[in-house]
Amino acid sequence: MWWWVLIWALLVLLAVGYLASRAWGVWGQVKELNAEVRRASATVAALETQVERLQQPAPVPDILGDPRQLRRERDLTRAALRQQRRARQSARRPTWARHLD
Repeated sequence: MWWWVLIWALLVLLAVGYLASRAWGVWGQVKELNAEVRRASATVAALETQVERLQQPAPVPDILGDPRQLRRERDLTRAALRQQRRARQSARRPTWARHLD
């Protein structure tokens, strides 16, 4: 008669062990999901800042403005771009050739 009790106790222990192992696996998946959600929310936050930056109104071109002022602005912009281009080009050169420009 006692052997039935032992069989049932063994079955209950096996069931508890199985459920504990499944719960442990689910807990690991929940931790992975939490980490993935954290990474996704950081990505979404970065994208939201980019969207806010890109949604700023574009400057309206001053077509009917003073041509001399527009020419000066254009020349300043082109000079700044030229300087940036030269800096990028000299940064790509070897150290010994940077002073040659």
